[in-house]
Amino acid sequence: MVRKGSAGLVGSMMLLNSYQRMHAPYTQDVPIMTEDMHEERLRAAEVLGNAFSFSAQLEKDILTSDMSAFKAANPDAVFEDFIRWHSPGDWEPCEADVSESSMDHETELNADWPPRGSLSERMSERGNSWRQIWNDVPPLPVSEQKPLLDPNREGEKILHYLETIPPHQLLQQMVCTAFRASVGCLNRTSFGAFEQLKIRIEQLYLTMASTLKPLQATLLHDKNEIIDDLRRLTVVSEHVEKLVILSASMHRKLLAAPRLSTAILGDYFKYYLPRMGTGLEGRNEQEEFNEKQQVKGHERAAIADMFMTPTANQSWRKVLSMGNLLNGHEPILREIIFSKRDNVVDTHYASFTRSSLDHEIETHRMYICGTSNDLQVALSVSSSD
Repeated sequence: MVRKGSAGLVGSMMLLNSYQRMHAPYTQDVPIMTEDMHEERLRAAEVLGNAFSFSAQLEKDILTSDMSAFKAANPDAVFEDFIRWHSPGDWEPCEADVSESSMDHETELNADWPPRGSLSERMSERGNSWRQIWNDVPPLPVSEQKPLLDPNREGEKILHYLETIPPHQLLQQMVCTAFRASVGCLNRTSFGAFEQLKIRIEQLYLTMASTLKPLQATLLHDKNEIIDDLRRLTVVSEHVEKLVILSASMHRKLLAAPRLSTAILGDYFKYYLPRMGTGLEGRNEQEEFNEKQQVKGHERAAIADMFMTPTANQSWRKVLSMGNLLNGHEPILREIIFSKRDNVVDTHYASFTRSSLDHEIETHRMYICGTSNDLQVALSVSSSD
């Protein structure tokens, strides 16, 4: 017989009825059981009663696949060989035998063969379901077996579910997914070993679980109440997100000074947490956050690195920008107006007259148009008001 689907030898184990080494087969992965698949199986079990157990059926399918693959990898194997490989606890070796797991290759080949032992009481029962499956399954490697999970069938079921689900239920599921995904992103953010923030994220998970649980129900008794709860959850999530962003920024900037980062964040938490949800966290008040920390000698380098000296190119760009940004961006074109107000004097700009002593004129009004590459004087005038 031809051996198929072997993944390699199983230590020094030998088959019971043939003087051959035991081979481990390639097996199928356990299918992923999503929440909706599990609920579908539970509903079907309720309809069909105890006569049909989906959990037992899934276990039977997996066991059948493993037995079929083992038979293909070990053509001369018997049921006891499969038990020794798949469920060693159900094989009871004789007390005088040396444990097979401790034998080396030479010892196994020269020792008493076949290995002496017996099946457990559970596997020795008359009409044992495992033995019945073993007798019925054909020897097939996993490449020739039917998949435990049919991706095409499951995909069609998903499309049908999306086509038939009521819009409000889909919205509820999207809201739950959005909150869980956003909090998951916050939890995966690297912000150092700051325990207070970890506690806040754990509390956010608990708040989210209690708030979103009613959304998973088919009917909502009080929609206004759940909307208010979602608003409160949004506010709490916003506060935790702000703290995570600040903590991640401090952690990244002060990697070389973790003590200083932790101390600053601790002071800020004492300032910020009492204001969460009160509307005071973003207002400029007398009691604003102004705590100071002493920078120790070995931490000064980390602080100095935060204020890098600008290069020649950066300095030139700063000169060209003339310190004026529009919505955070450097404008392409500027128009600058210089003006000066002065009394009339007997100069070449104005003739001296007694009647004009009390008058003011606006002189030297200059209109300049400039870009980062040039500067042009558009108009220069003097006028009397």
